[in-house]
Amino acid sequence: MNELDLTRCTVGDRAEISVDVTEDLVGRFAEYSGDRNPLHLDPAYAEGTRFKRRVAHGMSYAALFSRLIGMDLPGPGALWMSQSFRFAKPAFIGDRLTLSVEIEKLTESTGAVTLACRAVNQLGDEIMSGTGEVMMLETARPAARPEAGARVAIVTGGARGIGAAVVRRLAADGFAVALTYRSSASEADALCAGVEKAAAFRCDAGDPQAMAALVPQVTAALGRPDTVVLNASGRDLYGAGADGDFGRFAHHLATQIEGSHALLSATIPGMIENGGGSIVAIGSVYAQGTPPAGMAPYVTAKAALEGFVRSLAAEYGPKGVRANIVAPGMTRTALLSGVPERAQKVAAMQNPMRRLAEVEDIAGAVAFLASPDAAYVNGHTLVVSGGGAMS
Repeated sequence: MNELDLTRCTVGDRAEISVDVTEDLVGRFAEYSGDRNPLHLDPAYAEGTRFKRRVAHGMSYAALFSRLIGMDLPGPGALWMSQSFRFAKPAFIGDRLTLSVEIEKLTESTGAVTLACRAVNQLGDEIMSGTGEVMMLETARPAARPEAGARVAIVTGGARGIGAAVVRRLAADGFAVALTYRSSASEADALCAGVEKAAAFRCDAGDPQAMAALVPQVTAALGRPDTVVLNASGRDLYGAGADGDFGRFAHHLATQIEGSHALLSATIPGMIENGGGSIVAIGSVYAQGTPPAGMAPYVTAKAALEGFVRSLAAEYGPKGVRANIVAPGMTRTALLSGVPERAQKVAAMQNPMRRLAEVEDIAGAVAFLASPDAAYVNGHTLVVSGGGAMS
């Protein structure tokens, strides 16, 4: 049996079998179908026709296309949906036929396959042609649960704040972790010294060339990454929406989109080859509802990031790569230094849990989405706000 995976099929793939048209084949088909037309069974009757000999039932050999479709191309799991046949010449007892199917069209999203079907006799004459429509059915398979010790994660902007908490949590869960930083070398080194199997790489998250070059470096140091956490963010959160200066917008978009695009373009092929992977982006509740005034560049970039990640989820989910977003509410990090203490206390008291988020709260959500427990979570925004941003 030549079992073919639909994802490996291409237009032009071909399979064939040979069939001997025998007395036994014709007789058994007549018995099974009830078609006892004397043209097929009575030599004397057939002698009186223009063919001068018995003609095999067309379906006695055409039915064997089911064997080609179900066992060879596309193979086990194929469901024959429709078929058209045109019989150009008769097949006679004693003929040797070659039946073939060739893929004319593939629709991977629906599993539909269009096949050209053909039967040729021993003289090279085409006696039958047609078109078959086949649906490839997938069988339920348990989600892959890779060994934690074999998993490798990249965490951008991982030297401090939420990124550092994510590094510590993933390392505790058994990941080898590569973290990036732009200027926080001492914090990155100290973090790596305190966790098992981690490495720090200096890399500007807004530089697409540097982000693409990061992947082979991480692979050489720790192994091929199967998880990417997009955490890096510009520190300057504030800027007017229309002050004539697009610089802040460009900076945030480069970090959130351009650099992330380059990193994932270099990472996703390896994830697919390994059977799957996980992408987790750190978004913001500000991209969910009414944003605060004066943060247009940051909020715009985070909203764009959400659209990018959902697009990745739709495009690469069929290949086993999940993409999700963690959207924190106000979290105790260095980025809150520009928020007055009184405003932070008011925000905490207005929250149903009467506190702001800690970095560990965000890291726990990331760890869940990166874990096998979230194997069927894809394209989702997990809001971590203590109930402060209910929808």
